[in-house]
Amino acid sequence: MVRIALFTTLTATGAYIVLPLPFTPVPFTLQLLFTMLSGLVLGPRDGALSQIVYLALGILGIPVFAGGNAGIAVLVDPTGGYLIGFVLAAYVVGCLNRYFDKRACPLIGRGMAVSMVGLGIIHGCGAWWLSVALQIDLSKALVLGCIPYVVPDGIKCMGALVVAEALQRIAPKWGRAAGRG
Repeated sequence: MVRIALFTTLTATGAYIVLPLPFTPVPFTLQLLFTMLSGLVLGPRDGALSQIVYLALGILGIPVFAGGNAGIAVLVDPTGGYLIGFVLAAYVVGCLNRYFDKRACPLIGRGMAVSMVGLGIIHGCGAWWLSVALQIDLSKALVLGCIPYVVPDGIKCMGALVVAEALQRIAPKWGRAAGRG
């Protein structure tokens, strides 16, 4: 329970590290880093639950979304798809990480592929909803909401892997889903 709350808090904190970009409605935040980390560290159930709690807090009016926004309206705004993608990505990353962990693959080796799948889920959900919300073609939504973020989000994925690997070394129960979640 404490670990779920910690990752909920980390995702909310990542939303406050914002760099608005003038050419897109999608701000640059550190939320993706903590979403990936939640799946890698907590496993599928608890990783997704940490993101569900994050969404619930924001929907209830606590200003945890990017730029201190809150309310259910944020989910129908152009960036709402990314937020929903956080839940799915944390779950899938946790599942894939657990699957490959049982095969004794090193975290960094398996983690980049696992993280790229999670990144694809977040960007896929985000671009799809961005196209719906702005009433634009999906290709334009990809240009606005995904292409500018590929390199920075790849770096965030690597950061999540480095932290997860460090946790696995110094606190094995924290650095791996430990058969739960």
